[in-house]
Amino acid sequence: MAKPKIGVQLIIWGKRQSEDLPGVLEEVSSLGFDGVETSLNAYEKIRDPKGLLKKADLTLAGIHLGIDEKMADAALGLLRRMDGRNLLFSGAGGKENSEENYLKSSNLLEKIGKKAADEGVKVCYHNHWQEIVNGAMGTKIICRKTSPEHVSLCIDTYWVKCGGLSPADFIGEHMDRVAYLHLKDGTEEGMKRREFLELGRGAIDFSAVFKVAESKNIEWYVVEQDTTDKTPKDSSGISRRYLKEKFGL
Repeated sequence: MAKPKIGVQLIIWGKRQSEDLPGVLEEVSSLGFDGVETSLNAYEKIRDPKGLLKKADLTLAGIHLGIDEKMADAALGLLRRMDGRNLLFSGAGGKENSEENYLKSSNLLEKIGKKAADEGVKVCYHNHWQEIVNGAMGTKIICRKTSPEHVSLCIDTYWVKCGGLSPADFIGEHMDRVAYLHLKDGTEEGMKRREFLELGRGAIDFSAVFKVAESKNIEWYVVEQDTTDKTPKDSSGISRRYLKEKFGL
Protein backbone atom coordinates (compact mmCIF):
# COMPACT_ATOMS: atom_id res chain seq x y z
CA MET A 1 0.00 0.00 0.00
CA ALA A 2 1.41 3.39 -1.01
CA LYS A 3 2.21 5.95 1.64
CA PRO A 4 0.01 9.05 1.62
CA LYS A 5 1.37 12.26 0.20
CA ILE A 6 1.92 14.94 2.82
CA GLY A 7 0.63 18.41 2.02
CA VAL A 8 0.20 21.66 3.88
CA GLN A 9 -2.67 24.14 3.84
CA LEU A 10 -1.29 27.61 3.13
CA ILE A 11 -3.76 29.30 5.49
CA ILE A 12 -0.98 29.59 8.07
CA TRP A 13 0.91 31.91 5.68
CA GLY A 14 -2.06 34.28 5.66
CA LYS A 15 -1.99 37.01 2.99
CA ARG A 16 1.42 35.88 1.79
CA GLN A 17 -0.16 33.08 -0.23
CA SER A 18 -1.67 35.71 -2.55
CA GLU A 19 1.05 38.38 -2.18
CA ASP A 20 4.18 36.19 -2.40
CA LEU A 21 3.19 32.71 -3.51
CA PRO A 22 6.64 31.93 -5.03
CA GLY A 23 8.32 32.72 -1.71
CA VAL A 24 5.80 30.67 0.26
CA LEU A 25 6.22 27.67 -2.05
CA GLU A 26 9.99 27.88 -1.66
CA GLU A 27 9.57 27.62 2.12
CA VAL A 28 7.10 24.74 1.77
CA SER A 29 9.41 22.83 -0.55
CA SER A 30 12.38 23.26 1.79
CA LEU A 31 10.41 21.55 4.57
CA GLY A 32 9.85 18.37 2.57
CA PHE A 33 6.15 18.61 1.80
CA ASP A 34 4.78 16.95 -1.33
CA GLY A 35 2.14 19.53 -2.13
CA VAL A 36 -0.11 22.36 -1.06
CA GLU A 37 -3.78 23.02 -0.50
CA THR A 38 -4.78 26.59 -1.19
CA SER A 39 -7.56 29.07 -1.66
CA LEU A 40 -8.59 30.02 -5.18
CA ASN A 41 -7.29 33.58 -4.91
CA ALA A 42 -3.73 32.41 -4.22
CA TYR A 43 -3.22 32.23 -7.98
CA GLU A 44 -4.74 35.56 -9.04
CA LYS A 45 -1.33 37.11 -9.84
CA ILE A 46 0.24 33.93 -11.21
CA ARG A 47 0.42 33.48 -14.98
CA ASP A 48 1.60 29.86 -14.91
CA PRO A 49 0.51 28.27 -11.60
CA LYS A 50 1.32 24.73 -12.71
CA GLY A 51 4.82 25.76 -13.74
CA LEU A 52 5.32 27.60 -10.46
CA LEU A 53 4.47 24.51 -8.41
CA LYS A 54 6.63 22.33 -10.65
CA LYS A 55 9.57 24.68 -10.13
CA ALA A 56 9.15 24.23 -6.37
CA ASP A 57 8.86 20.42 -6.81
CA LEU A 58 5.33 20.52 -5.41
CA THR A 59 1.90 19.44 -6.62
CA LEU A 60 -1.59 20.74 -5.93
CA ALA A 61 -3.29 18.69 -3.24
CA GLY A 62 -6.53 20.62 -3.48
CA ILE A 63 -8.40 23.92 -3.63
CA HIS A 64 -10.65 24.88 -0.71
CA LEU A 65 -13.76 27.04 -1.10
CA GLY A 66 -17.00 28.03 0.51
CA ILE A 67 -20.06 26.54 -1.18
CA ASP A 68 -20.59 28.70 -4.24
CA GLU A 69 -21.33 27.38 -7.73
CA LYS A 70 -19.63 30.21 -9.62
CA MET A 71 -16.47 29.89 -7.54
CA ALA A 72 -16.61 26.13 -8.00
CA ASP A 73 -16.62 26.53 -11.78
CA ALA A 74 -13.58 28.81 -11.55
CA ALA A 75 -11.83 26.31 -9.29
CA LEU A 76 -12.55 23.43 -11.66
CA GLY A 77 -10.99 25.43 -14.47
CA LEU A 78 -7.87 26.00 -12.39
CA LEU A 79 -7.70 22.35 -11.32
CA ARG A 80 -7.89 21.39 -14.98
CA ARG A 81 -4.90 23.63 -15.78
CA MET A 82 -2.91 22.30 -12.83
CA ASP A 83 -3.81 18.60 -13.03
CA GLY A 84 -5.43 18.88 -9.59
CA ARG A 85 -7.90 16.27 -8.43
CA ASN A 86 -9.47 17.53 -5.19
CA LEU A 87 -12.00 20.32 -4.64
CA LEU A 88 -12.86 20.93 -1.01
CA PHE A 89 -15.84 22.79 0.44
CA SER A 90 -16.88 23.89 3.92
CA GLY A 91 -19.55 26.00 5.61
CA ALA A 92 -22.65 24.07 4.52
CA GLY A 93 -24.64 24.96 7.63
CA GLY A 94 -24.19 28.70 7.28
CA LYS A 95 -24.07 31.00 10.30
CA GLU A 96 -27.25 29.40 11.62
CA ASN A 97 -25.85 25.85 11.35
CA SER A 98 -29.36 24.85 10.40
CA GLU A 99 -30.87 21.74 8.87
CA GLU A 100 -32.38 23.91 6.12
CA ASN A 101 -28.95 25.23 5.15
CA TYR A 102 -27.43 21.75 5.14
CA LEU A 103 -30.19 20.46 2.88
CA LYS A 104 -29.76 23.36 0.45
CA SER A 105 -25.98 23.02 0.45
CA SER A 106 -26.18 19.27 -0.05
CA ASN A 107 -28.14 19.75 -3.26
CA LEU A 108 -25.49 22.13 -4.57
CA LEU A 109 -22.64 19.83 -3.47
CA GLU A 110 -24.23 16.95 -5.38
CA LYS A 111 -24.61 19.12 -8.48
CA ILE A 112 -21.01 20.31 -8.33
CA GLY A 113 -19.82 16.80 -7.52
CA LYS A 114 -21.41 15.39 -10.68
CA LYS A 115 -19.76 18.06 -12.80
CA ALA A 116 -16.41 17.54 -11.06
CA ALA A 117 -16.54 13.76 -11.48
CA ASP A 118 -16.85 14.21 -15.22
CA GLU A 119 -13.51 16.01 -15.10
CA GLY A 120 -11.80 13.49 -12.84
CA VAL A 121 -12.03 15.76 -9.80
CA LYS A 122 -13.20 14.56 -6.39
CA VAL A 123 -15.41 16.87 -4.32
CA CYS A 124 -14.74 16.57 -0.59
CA TYR A 125 -16.70 18.20 2.21
CA HIS A 126 -14.51 19.50 5.05
CA ASN A 127 -15.98 19.55 8.55
CA HIS A 128 -15.59 22.19 11.21
CA TRP A 129 -17.00 21.77 14.72
CA GLN A 130 -20.45 22.73 13.45
CA GLU A 131 -20.85 19.47 11.51
CA ILE A 132 -19.90 17.45 14.61
CA VAL A 133 -22.15 18.90 17.32
CA ASN A 134 -25.80 17.90 17.74
CA GLY A 135 -25.02 14.25 17.05
CA ALA A 136 -23.03 15.15 13.93
CA MET A 137 -26.26 16.39 12.35
CA GLY A 138 -24.49 18.32 9.62
CA THR A 139 -22.33 15.43 8.50
CA LYS A 140 -25.27 13.03 8.59
CA ILE A 141 -27.40 15.26 6.39
CA ILE A 142 -24.62 15.73 3.85
CA CYS A 143 -23.95 12.00 3.68
CA ARG A 144 -27.66 11.19 3.43
CA LYS A 145 -28.47 13.79 0.78
CA THR A 146 -25.45 13.32 -1.47
CA SER A 147 -24.07 10.24 -3.21
CA PRO A 148 -20.70 8.62 -2.39
CA GLU A 149 -19.85 8.80 -6.10
CA HIS A 150 -20.05 12.59 -6.10
CA VAL A 151 -19.31 13.83 -2.58
CA SER A 152 -16.60 12.49 -0.28
CA LEU A 153 -15.43 13.70 3.12
CA CYS A 154 -12.32 15.53 4.23
CA ILE A 155 -12.09 14.82 7.95
CA ASP A 156 -10.42 17.50 10.09
CA THR A 157 -9.01 15.92 13.25
CA TYR A 158 -9.04 19.08 15.39
CA TRP A 159 -12.60 20.08 14.62
CA VAL A 160 -13.92 16.57 15.27
CA LYS A 161 -12.27 16.62 18.70
CA CYS A 162 -13.45 20.17 19.30
CA GLY A 163 -17.00 19.05 18.49
CA GLY A 164 -16.79 16.38 21.18
CA LEU A 165 -16.06 13.19 19.24
CA SER A 166 -13.04 10.94 18.70
CA PRO A 167 -11.31 11.68 15.38
CA ALA A 168 -10.24 8.05 14.92
CA ASP A 169 -13.75 6.74 15.65
CA PHE A 170 -15.33 9.35 13.40
CA ILE A 171 -13.06 8.38 10.51
CA GLY A 172 -13.88 4.74 11.09
CA GLU A 173 -17.63 5.41 11.11
CA HIS A 174 -17.40 7.25 7.77
CA MET A 175 -14.75 5.13 6.09
CA ASP A 176 -16.89 4.68 2.99
CA ARG A 177 -16.80 8.46 2.44
CA VAL A 178 -13.38 9.55 3.69
CA ALA A 179 -11.05 10.53 0.85
CA TYR A 180 -8.81 13.23 2.34
CA LEU A 181 -7.51 14.14 5.81
CA HIS A 182 -6.72 17.42 7.51
CA LEU A 183 -4.22 16.92 10.30
CA LYS A 184 -4.66 19.62 12.91
CA ASP A 185 -3.81 19.67 16.62
CA GLY A 186 -4.55 21.59 19.80
CA THR A 187 -5.16 21.04 23.50
CA GLU A 188 -8.66 20.47 24.81
CA GLU A 189 -8.41 23.70 26.79
CA GLY A 190 -7.06 25.58 23.80
CA MET A 191 -9.92 24.32 21.64
CA LYS A 192 -12.31 26.33 23.80
CA ARG A 193 -10.47 29.44 22.57
CA ARG A 194 -9.93 28.12 19.03
CA GLU A 195 -6.17 27.92 19.51
CA PHE A 196 -4.02 25.69 17.31
CA LEU A 197 -0.72 23.90 17.83
CA GLU A 198 1.86 22.03 15.80
CA LEU A 199 1.18 18.32 15.33
CA GLY A 200 2.12 16.22 18.33
CA ARG A 201 1.77 19.10 20.80
CA GLY A 202 -1.94 18.79 21.48
CA ALA A 203 -4.62 16.27 22.37
CA ILE A 204 -5.12 14.49 19.05
CA ASP A 205 -4.19 10.79 19.05
CA PHE A 206 -2.60 10.60 15.62
CA SER A 207 -1.47 7.01 16.16
CA ALA A 208 -5.13 5.98 16.41
CA VAL A 209 -6.08 8.19 13.46
CA PHE A 210 -3.46 6.68 11.16
CA LYS A 211 -4.22 3.13 12.28
CA VAL A 212 -7.83 3.55 11.19
CA ALA A 213 -7.08 5.55 8.05
CA GLU A 214 -4.33 3.35 6.64
CA SER A 215 -6.77 0.74 5.33
CA LYS A 216 -8.44 3.37 3.14
CA ASN A 217 -5.28 4.20 1.14
CA ILE A 218 -6.02 7.95 1.27
CA GLU A 219 -3.86 9.91 -1.16
CA TRP A 220 -3.41 13.16 0.80
CA TYR A 221 -2.80 13.91 4.47
CA VAL A 222 -2.71 17.70 4.71
CA VAL A 223 -1.29 19.59 7.68
CA GLU A 224 -3.45 22.57 8.61
CA GLN A 225 -2.66 25.02 11.38
CA ASP A 226 -4.86 28.11 11.12
CA THR A 227 -2.73 30.40 13.29
CA THR A 228 0.64 30.32 15.03
CA ASP A 229 2.73 32.29 17.51
CA LYS A 230 5.81 31.28 15.52
CA THR A 231 6.65 31.85 11.88
CA PRO A 232 4.57 29.79 9.42
CA LYS A 233 7.73 28.04 8.27
CA ASP A 234 8.78 27.13 11.82
CA SER A 235 5.38 25.75 12.78
CA SER A 236 4.96 23.82 9.55
CA GLY A 237 8.47 22.43 9.90
CA ILE A 238 7.72 21.13 13.39
CA SER A 239 4.61 19.35 12.11
CA ARG A 240 6.43 17.95 9.09
CA ARG A 241 9.26 16.54 11.23
CA TYR A 242 6.75 15.02 13.65
CA LEU A 243 5.07 13.05 10.87
CA LYS A 244 8.38 11.89 9.46
CA GLU A 245 10.14 11.01 12.69
CA LYS A 246 7.23 9.43 14.57
CA PHE A 247 5.31 7.78 11.73
CA GLY A 248 7.71 7.62 8.80
CA LEU A 249 5.39 9.74 6.67
